[in-house]
Amino acid sequence: MGDSIVVVQTAFLGDVVLTTPLFRALRRCHSTARIAALVTPEAAPLIEEDPHLDHVLTYDKKGGESLRSAVATVRAQRPDLLVSPHRSQRSALLAIASGARTRVGFADARFRWVYNRRVPRSLEQHEVDRNLALLGGLDCAPDASDRWLHVGYTEREAQAVAAVLREAGVAESDRVLGLCPGSVWATKRWLPRGFAAVGQHFAARGWRVAVLGSPGDREVSRQVTEAIGPAAVDAAGATPLKALAAWMDRLALLVSNDSAPLHVATARDTPTVAVFGATTTGLGFGPFHARSRVVEVDLPCRPCGLHGGKTCPLSHFRCMGDLSPEAVLAACDDLLESVP
Repeated sequence: MGDSIVVVQTAFLGDVVLTTPLFRALRRCHSTARIAALVTPEAAPLIEEDPHLDHVLTYDKKGGESLRSAVATVRAQRPDLLVSPHRSQRSALLAIASGARTRVGFADARFRWVYNRRVPRSLEQHEVDRNLALLGGLDCAPDASDRWLHVGYTEREAQAVAAVLREAGVAESDRVLGLCPGSVWATKRWLPRGFAAVGQHFAARGWRVAVLGSPGDREVSRQVTEAIGPAAVDAAGATPLKALAAWMDRLALLVSNDSAPLHVATARDTPTVAVFGATTTGLGFGPFHARSRVVEVDLPCRPCGLHGGKTCPLSHFRCMGDLSPEAVLAACDDLLESVP
Protein backbone atom coordinates (compact mmCIF):
# COMPACT_ATOMS: atom_id res chain seq x y z
CA MET A 1 0.00 0.00 0.00
CA GLY A 2 1.14 3.53 -0.61
CA ASP A 3 2.82 3.50 -4.05
CA SER A 4 1.34 6.96 -4.49
CA ILE A 5 0.45 9.12 -1.48
CA VAL A 6 -1.27 12.52 -1.37
CA VAL A 7 -1.41 14.67 1.77
CA VAL A 8 -4.15 17.31 1.76
CA GLN A 9 -3.43 20.43 3.82
CA THR A 10 -4.99 23.57 2.36
CA ALA A 11 -5.23 25.53 5.62
CA PHE A 12 -3.08 28.50 6.66
CA LEU A 13 0.68 28.87 6.13
CA GLY A 14 1.53 27.87 9.68
CA ASP A 15 -0.61 24.76 9.44
CA VAL A 16 1.34 23.66 6.38
CA VAL A 17 4.66 24.13 8.19
CA LEU A 18 3.33 22.07 11.11
CA THR A 19 2.48 19.27 8.65
CA THR A 20 6.08 18.83 7.47
CA PRO A 21 6.89 16.21 10.16
CA LEU A 22 4.11 14.08 8.68
CA PHE A 23 5.84 14.24 5.29
CA ARG A 24 9.04 13.03 6.93
CA ALA A 25 7.24 10.18 8.71
CA LEU A 26 5.42 9.05 5.57
CA ARG A 27 8.72 8.92 3.72
CA ARG A 28 10.23 6.84 6.53
CA CYS A 29 7.32 4.40 6.42
CA HIS A 30 6.97 4.36 2.62
CA SER A 31 10.49 4.91 1.33
CA THR A 32 9.74 4.10 -2.32
CA ALA A 33 6.35 5.81 -2.61
CA ARG A 34 5.64 8.93 -4.63
CA ILE A 35 4.52 11.48 -2.06
CA ALA A 36 2.69 14.68 -3.00
CA ALA A 37 1.21 17.47 -0.87
CA LEU A 38 -1.80 19.54 -1.91
CA VAL A 39 -1.60 23.06 -0.47
CA THR A 40 -2.66 26.59 -1.42
CA PRO A 41 -0.49 28.49 -3.93
CA GLU A 42 0.48 30.86 -1.09
CA ALA A 43 1.87 28.02 1.00
CA ALA A 44 3.63 26.10 -1.78
CA PRO A 45 6.96 28.00 -1.52
CA LEU A 46 7.33 26.87 2.08
CA ILE A 47 7.55 23.19 1.11
CA GLU A 48 9.14 23.35 -2.34
CA GLU A 49 12.50 22.31 -0.90
CA ASP A 50 11.14 19.56 1.34
CA PRO A 51 13.29 16.46 0.62
CA HIS A 52 10.48 14.10 1.63
CA LEU A 53 8.09 15.24 -1.10
CA ASP A 54 8.16 14.32 -4.77
CA HIS A 55 5.49 16.79 -5.84
CA VAL A 56 3.89 19.97 -4.51
CA LEU A 57 0.34 20.39 -5.84
CA THR A 58 -1.76 23.53 -5.45
CA TYR A 59 -5.43 24.28 -5.04
CA ASP A 60 -6.32 27.96 -5.29
CA LYS A 61 -9.54 27.79 -3.30
CA LYS A 62 -9.36 31.47 -2.34
CA GLY A 63 -8.84 32.42 -5.95
CA GLY A 64 -11.99 30.63 -7.05
CA GLU A 65 -10.54 27.37 -8.36
CA SER A 66 -13.28 24.76 -8.39
CA LEU A 67 -13.28 21.63 -6.29
CA ARG A 68 -13.64 19.68 -9.53
CA SER A 69 -10.29 21.11 -10.66
CA ALA A 70 -8.64 20.12 -7.38
CA VAL A 71 -10.04 16.61 -7.67
CA ALA A 72 -8.54 16.34 -11.15
CA THR A 73 -5.17 17.48 -9.79
CA VAL A 74 -5.23 14.82 -7.10
CA ARG A 75 -6.59 12.04 -9.31
CA ALA A 76 -3.76 12.68 -11.77
CA GLN A 77 -1.43 11.35 -9.05
CA ARG A 78 -3.39 8.05 -9.09
CA PRO A 79 -3.19 7.91 -5.28
CA ASP A 80 -3.36 4.65 -3.39
CA LEU A 81 -3.38 6.52 -0.10
CA LEU A 82 -4.74 9.94 0.84
CA VAL A 83 -3.99 11.48 4.25
CA SER A 84 -5.86 14.61 5.35
CA PRO A 85 -4.74 16.60 8.41
CA HIS A 86 -7.23 19.22 7.24
CA ARG A 87 -10.65 18.57 8.75
CA SER A 88 -12.81 20.68 6.44
CA GLN A 89 -15.84 19.54 4.49
CA ARG A 90 -14.12 20.50 1.25
CA SER A 91 -11.10 18.32 2.06
CA ALA A 92 -13.42 15.41 2.84
CA LEU A 93 -15.22 15.76 -0.49
CA LEU A 94 -11.87 15.89 -2.24
CA ALA A 95 -10.80 12.74 -0.42
CA ILE A 96 -13.84 10.68 -1.41
CA ALA A 97 -13.50 11.79 -5.03
CA SER A 98 -9.74 11.21 -5.18
CA GLY A 99 -9.87 7.57 -6.15
CA ALA A 100 -7.62 6.61 -3.24
CA ARG A 101 -8.48 3.19 -1.81
CA THR A 102 -7.20 4.15 1.64
CA ARG A 103 -8.27 7.49 3.08
CA VAL A 104 -6.98 8.53 6.50
CA GLY A 105 -8.46 11.45 8.44
CA PHE A 106 -9.41 12.60 11.89
CA ALA A 107 -12.42 11.17 13.68
CA ASP A 108 -13.71 14.70 14.33
CA ALA A 109 -13.38 15.86 10.71
CA ARG A 110 -16.40 17.10 8.87
CA PHE A 111 -17.92 14.36 6.71
CA ARG A 112 -15.66 11.96 8.63
CA TRP A 113 -17.47 9.00 7.10
CA VAL A 114 -15.50 9.47 3.86
CA TYR A 115 -12.32 8.36 5.66
CA ASN A 116 -12.14 4.60 5.92
CA ARG A 117 -9.41 4.93 8.55
CA ARG A 118 -10.25 7.48 11.23
CA VAL A 119 -7.89 8.56 13.99
CA PRO A 120 -8.83 10.29 17.27
CA ARG A 121 -7.55 13.87 17.57
CA SER A 122 -6.30 14.81 21.02
CA LEU A 123 -6.81 18.42 22.06
CA GLU A 124 -4.04 18.04 24.64
CA GLN A 125 -1.32 17.43 22.05
CA HIS A 126 0.72 19.85 19.98
CA GLU A 127 -0.49 20.10 16.39
CA VAL A 128 2.69 18.36 15.21
CA ASP A 129 1.86 15.33 17.34
CA ARG A 130 -1.81 15.42 16.32
CA ASN A 131 -0.75 15.25 12.68
CA LEU A 132 1.70 12.44 13.39
CA ALA A 133 -1.12 10.54 15.10
CA LEU A 134 -2.59 10.00 11.62
CA LEU A 135 0.14 7.41 11.17
CA GLY A 136 -1.90 5.22 13.49
CA GLY A 137 -4.31 4.68 10.63
CA LEU A 138 -1.43 3.19 8.64
CA ASP A 139 0.11 0.88 11.23
CA CYS A 140 3.16 3.13 11.26
CA ALA A 141 4.28 4.25 14.71
CA PRO A 142 5.60 7.83 15.05
CA ASP A 143 9.31 8.06 15.75
CA ALA A 144 11.14 10.77 17.69
CA SER A 145 13.10 11.55 14.52
CA ASP A 146 9.87 12.61 12.81
CA ARG A 147 9.18 15.48 15.21
CA TRP A 148 11.06 18.17 13.31
CA LEU A 149 9.71 20.91 11.09
CA HIS A 150 11.30 21.55 7.73
CA VAL A 151 11.28 24.75 5.69
CA GLY A 152 14.06 25.11 3.15
CA TYR A 153 15.34 27.67 0.68
CA THR A 154 17.88 28.03 -2.10
CA GLU A 155 20.87 30.26 -2.66
CA ARG A 156 18.57 32.60 -4.57
CA GLU A 157 16.59 33.39 -1.42
CA ALA A 158 19.74 33.72 0.66
CA GLN A 159 21.09 36.28 -1.81
CA ALA A 160 17.79 38.18 -1.78
CA VAL A 161 17.98 38.57 2.00
CA ALA A 162 21.65 39.54 1.84
CA ALA A 163 20.86 42.22 -0.77
CA VAL A 164 18.17 43.84 1.40
CA LEU A 165 20.50 43.95 4.40
CA ARG A 166 23.46 45.15 2.37
CA GLU A 167 21.42 48.01 0.90
CA ALA A 168 20.40 49.02 4.44
CA GLY A 169 24.02 49.07 5.56
CA VAL A 170 23.83 45.98 7.76
CA ALA A 171 27.25 44.38 8.15
CA GLU A 172 27.72 40.62 8.24
CA SER A 173 29.03 40.98 11.79
CA ASP A 174 25.92 42.85 13.02
CA ARG A 175 23.52 41.04 15.31
CA VAL A 176 20.05 41.27 13.84
CA LEU A 177 16.77 41.19 15.74
CA GLY A 178 13.73 40.17 13.71
CA LEU A 179 10.28 41.57 14.49
CA CYS A 180 7.10 40.10 12.99
CA PRO A 181 4.23 42.42 14.01
CA GLY A 182 1.68 41.08 11.53
CA SER A 183 -0.94 38.34 11.53
CA VAL A 184 -3.96 37.45 9.44
CA TRP A 185 -6.02 37.79 12.65
CA ALA A 186 -6.19 41.20 14.33
CA THR A 187 -6.55 39.80 17.85
CA LYS A 188 -3.25 37.92 17.46
CA ARG A 189 -1.31 41.14 16.84
CA TRP A 190 0.60 42.73 19.68
CA LEU A 191 0.46 46.54 19.54
CA PRO A 192 2.92 48.23 17.14
CA ARG A 193 4.23 50.40 19.97
CA GLY A 194 5.19 47.24 21.86
CA PHE A 195 7.25 45.91 18.96
CA ALA A 196 8.77 49.36 18.50
CA ALA A 197 9.80 49.53 22.16
CA VAL A 198 11.54 46.16 21.89
CA GLY A 199 13.29 47.26 18.72
CA GLN A 200 14.41 50.54 20.31
CA HIS A 201 15.89 48.64 23.26
CA PHE A 202 17.97 46.38 21.04
CA ALA A 203 18.98 49.24 18.76
CA ALA A 204 20.36 51.06 21.81
CA ARG A 205 22.46 47.94 22.47
CA GLY A 206 23.98 48.15 18.99
CA TRP A 207 21.78 45.59 17.24
CA ARG A 208 20.18 46.09 13.85
CA VAL A 209 16.47 45.35 13.54
CA ALA A 210 14.66 43.75 10.58
CA VAL A 211 10.89 44.24 10.55
CA LEU A 212 9.49 41.34 8.55
CA GLY A 213 6.11 40.59 7.06
CA SER A 214 4.03 40.05 3.96
CA PRO A 215 3.01 42.81 1.55
CA GLY A 216 -0.19 43.07 3.60
CA ASP A 217 1.89 43.99 6.67
CA ARG A 218 3.57 47.00 5.07
CA GLU A 219 1.64 49.62 7.02
CA VAL A 220 2.34 48.16 10.46
CA SER A 221 5.93 47.45 9.40
CA ARG A 222 6.34 51.08 8.40
CA GLN A 223 4.97 52.26 11.75
CA VAL A 224 7.32 50.02 13.73
CA THR A 225 10.35 50.81 11.56
CA GLU A 226 9.85 54.57 11.79
CA ALA A 227 9.41 54.42 15.56
CA ILE A 228 12.66 52.47 16.00
CA GLY A 229 14.72 54.78 13.82
CA PRO A 230 17.82 54.32 11.63
CA ALA A 231 18.77 50.95 13.12
CA ALA A 232 15.63 49.36 11.66
CA VAL A 233 15.16 47.88 8.19
CA ASP A 234 11.63 47.80 6.79
CA ALA A 235 11.65 44.42 5.01
CA ALA A 236 7.92 43.68 4.80
CA GLY A 237 7.23 42.42 1.28
CA ALA A 238 10.86 43.01 0.28
CA THR A 239 11.54 39.35 -0.44
CA PRO A 240 9.32 36.41 -1.47
CA LEU A 241 7.77 34.11 1.14
CA LYS A 242 10.29 31.39 0.39
CA ALA A 243 13.01 33.72 1.68
CA LEU A 244 11.44 33.77 5.15
CA ALA A 245 13.52 30.74 6.14
CA ALA A 246 16.66 32.52 4.92
CA TRP A 247 15.75 35.51 7.08
CA MET A 248 15.44 33.23 10.09
CA ASP A 249 18.93 31.88 9.53
CA ARG A 250 20.29 35.45 9.59
CA LEU A 251 18.57 36.47 12.83
CA ALA A 252 20.13 36.23 16.28
CA LEU A 253 16.64 36.54 17.80
CA LEU A 254 13.04 36.78 16.62
CA VAL A 255 10.04 38.35 18.36
CA SER A 256 6.82 37.29 16.67
CA ASN A 257 3.09 37.08 17.11
CA ASP A 258 1.41 33.68 16.92
CA SER A 259 1.70 33.44 13.14
CA ALA A 260 3.51 31.58 10.37
CA PRO A 261 6.97 33.15 10.99
CA LEU A 262 6.91 31.61 14.45
CA HIS A 263 6.75 28.13 12.94
CA VAL A 264 9.33 28.89 10.26
CA ALA A 265 11.63 30.07 13.05
CA THR A 266 11.06 26.76 14.84
CA ALA A 267 11.97 24.91 11.64
CA ARG A 268 15.23 26.85 11.40
CA ASP A 269 15.94 26.63 15.17
CA THR A 270 16.03 30.42 15.48
CA PRO A 271 15.81 31.73 19.07
CA THR A 272 12.25 33.01 19.33
CA VAL A 273 10.08 34.94 21.75
CA ALA A 274 6.43 34.39 20.85
CA VAL A 275 3.71 36.84 21.89
CA PHE A 276 0.32 35.21 22.44
CA GLY A 277 -2.93 37.14 22.79
CA ALA A 278 -6.28 35.75 21.70
CA THR A 279 -4.82 32.26 21.36
CA THR A 280 -2.89 30.14 23.85
CA THR A 281 -0.25 27.46 23.55
CA GLY A 282 -2.79 25.03 24.97
CA LEU A 283 -4.49 25.00 21.57
CA GLY A 284 -1.43 23.18 20.25
CA PHE A 285 0.19 25.78 18.00
CA GLY A 286 2.96 27.20 20.14
CA PRO A 287 6.71 26.86 19.62
CA PHE A 288 7.99 23.53 20.89
CA HIS A 289 11.76 23.83 20.63
CA ALA A 290 13.94 24.71 23.63
CA ARG A 291 15.21 27.91 22.02
CA SER A 292 11.91 29.70 22.55
CA ARG A 293 9.91 31.59 25.14
CA VAL A 294 6.22 32.52 25.25
CA VAL A 295 4.91 35.80 26.70
CA GLU A 296 1.23 36.16 27.50
CA VAL A 297 -1.22 37.75 29.94
CA ASP A 298 -3.23 35.39 32.12
CA LEU A 299 -6.90 36.26 31.56
CA PRO A 300 -10.02 34.12 32.05
CA CYS A 301 -11.30 35.06 28.59
CA ARG A 302 -8.36 33.45 26.82
CA PRO A 303 -8.44 31.76 24.40
CA CYS A 304 -11.35 33.43 22.67
CA GLY A 305 -11.07 31.29 19.54
CA LEU A 306 -8.94 28.78 17.70
CA HIS A 307 -7.56 31.34 15.24
CA GLY A 308 -8.27 34.68 16.87
CA GLY A 309 -10.64 37.17 15.28
CA LYS A 310 -11.08 40.62 13.79
CA THR A 311 -11.96 42.26 17.11
CA CYS A 312 -11.91 41.41 20.80
CA PRO A 313 -15.25 39.76 21.69
CA LEU A 314 -15.30 41.67 25.00
CA SER A 315 -14.07 44.94 23.45
CA HIS A 316 -11.19 45.44 25.91
CA PHE A 317 -8.31 43.64 24.08
CA ARG A 318 -6.45 43.32 27.38
CA CYS A 319 -4.61 40.21 26.20
CA MET A 320 -2.45 42.46 24.06
CA GLY A 321 -3.01 45.88 25.65
CA ASP A 322 -1.80 44.66 29.07
CA LEU A 323 1.24 42.87 27.65
CA SER A 324 4.22 45.11 28.38
CA PRO A 325 7.46 45.57 26.45
CA GLU A 326 9.28 44.90 29.72
CA ALA A 327 7.80 41.39 29.87
CA VAL A 328 8.89 40.67 26.32
CA LEU A 329 12.36 42.09 26.92
CA ALA A 330 12.74 39.96 30.04
CA ALA A 331 11.90 36.88 27.97
CA CYS A 332 14.41 37.99 25.32
CA ASP A 333 17.19 38.38 27.91
CA ASP A 334 16.37 35.04 29.50
CA LEU A 335 16.45 33.28 26.16
CA LEU A 336 19.67 34.94 25.02
CA GLU A 337 21.39 33.94 28.25
CA SER A 338 20.52 30.30 27.55
CA VAL A 339 21.51 30.27 23.87
CA PRO A 340 25.09 29.05 23.27
